[in-house]
Amino acid sequence: ADAEPAPIEVPPPVEQTNEGLTIFYTDYNEVEAKILDAAINQFNQQHPDTPVTADKHFADGLYTSHQDAYTKMITEVMAGDGPDLFLYDFLTMDVEKMACRGVFADLEPYFEADHFDWSGYNQAVMEGGVWDGHRLVVPLSYSLPVLYTSQTALEETGFSVENCDTFDGFLTEAEKVQNDSAQTRRLFRTIMAFKDFAQYAGIPYVDYNTQKADLSFSELERGANIYKKLTDLATDQDSMSGAADIRDGSALWISPLYAPDGFLMGPGAINTFDELVMMPIRDRQGGIQAKITFSVAVRNNSPNLQNAYEFIKFLLSEDFQLATNDSRWRDFSVLNATNEDYYARNTTEREMGIVNPGNPYGFTDIDLPQEDFDELMSYTDQITGTFYISSQTQFLELMQGYLDDEISYKDAVKAAESQLNIYLSE
Repeated sequence: ADAEPAPIEVPPPVEQTNEGLTIFYTDYNEVEAKILDAAINQFNQQHPDTPVTADKHFADGLYTSHQDAYTKMITEVMAGDGPDLFLYDFLTMDVEKMACRGVFADLEPYFEADHFDWSGYNQAVMEGGVWDGHRLVVPLSYSLPVLYTSQTALEETGFSVENCDTFDGFLTEAEKVQNDSAQTRRLFRTIMAFKDFAQYAGIPYVDYNTQKADLSFSELERGANIYKKLTDLATDQDSMSGAADIRDGSALWISPLYAPDGFLMGPGAINTFDELVMMPIRDRQGGIQAKITFSVAVRNNSPNLQNAYEFIKFLLSEDFQLATNDSRWRDFSVLNATNEDYYARNTTEREMGIVNPGNPYGFTDIDLPQEDFDELMSYTDQITGTFYISSQTQFLELMQGYLDDEISYKDAVKAAESQLNIYLSE
């Protein structure tokens, strides 16, 4: 059990033909599907001799249809068949487990041979696709655990941003607010602001190398207790509506579900009535963990690795990213210039107001100066790690019995560890 974990082994490439390329995705992931639709169309116009074929499943908005299609695809890939390239999906895929099992092709030799210039990309996020020197997944977008509030709300609650330089400090401040019986503001406006707290904290409760789980970390229990006390929460995107709740005294922190667009609408609205304060949820060492939300991988026995590389390079290119930037409202791009362009075209370069005057919250405009955007981007420079969400290992999903008051925390942890250990060894 104490032995050093064996390095990840990637099978050598099969004989290459590079006659085409097949890409699997569904329309359930609406944003990513729209970007891939555009990429395939534009790439094929530029490369008619090596066409890309879309293996696109139409789920009609049904999760079950989406899940069935992905489950079938993953089964094919694990058996050495199926599409060449596929889109990551946290609902059905465990990227870490698949990487450790050698399912993905190593694309690092292709990036190196092409002398790919990574200087304009977020290096920490791109490293989130590398295992033991093998570039097995290529991230395309990510999100950060950044919270927004007003200076007035901080003063009313006594919440100290300065004490939140580590995850432990944040837990202490959060507990202080929740345990104050005189407090009228909810800690968070939506439950999604804290759902991935175990990953934000960088708690290594799952070890894919040793195939063991360890849920003894005190931060897990404290975080679960905070999450359990989050009641009467909204279920919308937490942007302009969240700003209204901060203004009206019913919430302390908001965390817009959609990063670029939510940053415009939430903080931009807060600035119209108070001084904006933003703060990342830091990990146990004081760094920031980014969630990789949109990425692609190639099956290890694809005969079209060069074509896969060329298409991925096209997805990463500045020309394509800027041409499709209107579709990139949900998450930050791994290309820094894309994020800068999105901010500019929706603020200084925008001729019409971004706020719908008919909104029910009373906002007529937003105020989002360059210094606010620069502060947000400064947090992307402080990323020290990344993670992929997997529904099979998400901590709070495993603790549902405790959250529903059906069993004690101790019993829930014991059951969750047993379940995880079985899953990791399969």
